[in-house]
Amino acid sequence: MKKRIIISGGGIAGLTAAKLLHEQGHEIIVIDKARAFTKAGFFVSLKSFGVDIMDQMGLKEELIQEATPSLFMHWLDAEGHMIRDISYEKVNQNTTQSILITRGGLHHVLYKSVRNEINILFDTTIEHLEQHDQKVNVTLSTGAVLEADLLIVSEGLRSSTRARYFPESQLEDFNLLYMGGRLKGNHLYTIGTVRNYLDVNKMFAIYPVNKEEIAIQCYIHTTDNLPAVQENAQNLLKETFKTYPSEVQHVINNFLKNGLMFVDKMGMVHAPNLVNENVVLLGDAGYCPTALSGMGASLSIYGAKALAYFLATYAEDLALSLQSYNSLLQPISKKFQGNARDNVKSFIPKNEADLARFTHLFSNATDEQVSKLMTDQLILTQEQLHFTLPADER
Repeated sequence: MKKRIIISGGGIAGLTAAKLLHEQGHEIIVIDKARAFTKAGFFVSLKSFGVDIMDQMGLKEELIQEATPSLFMHWLDAEGHMIRDISYEKVNQNTTQSILITRGGLHHVLYKSVRNEINILFDTTIEHLEQHDQKVNVTLSTGAVLEADLLIVSEGLRSSTRARYFPESQLEDFNLLYMGGRLKGNHLYTIGTVRNYLDVNKMFAIYPVNKEEIAIQCYIHTTDNLPAVQENAQNLLKETFKTYPSEVQHVINNFLKNGLMFVDKMGMVHAPNLVNENVVLLGDAGYCPTALSGMGASLSIYGAKALAYFLATYAEDLALSLQSYNSLLQPISKKFQGNARDNVKSFIPKNEADLARFTHLFSNATDEQVSKLMTDQLILTQEQLHFTLPADER
């Protein structure tokens, strides 16, 4: 049954949902606060079922064309000594090969696939919404009022619509600064080899994008609020890693002079219910597991596919389709949020003893053990992959 669906937030989750639901025959309107989309952004590693769903959508080859080569990971200590050299091929031997790509690059592939088919209203946000008679009326920042059968809120971690209309939801501050960006210029790094520096309460990574560009990403533990972090970001980056090897100092100094920087604080969203009548939360707006889960982008894509699946399966019962989506995603989001907490303990330890313990484990583990450590947490059950609800939820 054809529905009119408004999607607030044209990010990865929103555009994936837009594409899938448009292909089902629904009328889709996407609104986004941005004035235009760009290809900039943090690096993400699309893994496991995220890659599989993009492949099912016919977009995997375009993803690969946008991707950065990823062959090896060099894990180093703060002085630059090798802890472990890992092959991506060996790590991913039991799952789908991951794709290293900027968030903007992944988003661009999705945008290209829908831009000529779906109405996207830029520089637009939700001012107010009302629900009655199984419809939702949405007042936009432009003054327009739209009526729809369903509103999908995919506005990201700090969704204002979630904050207003899902009062039981909570945004947990993960106390981690996420900083990175791109730096153009010739360099001597090996394309395909990522360098990760492990340390207490911080981690620093260098990604060679191509022969004329590198990217950096780092995590820094901080309890400061986001505005304070953003105001002091450059000094914080320089001071945090000032004792690191000269190659890192060189990269940071050049980056601060000539690079394009992105700064954010990581958080998790806890929403006891992803559904409020005819309004549903999707992606980071509903169940953000942070980048430390390793599956933030993949989980956004999976959620969009699950929502589309239930809307098609229960086409004549919108309430049942939304409740089924909520029942499926709740335990899955908790799983990946738990993974994020475990990964922080391992890769961003709180003290020297924890760092020494993990470094010893990591450096002495077999390739099979490392693969298990890094990929077991990426897996969904066959029932979850096929959107089958637990017996007590059916």
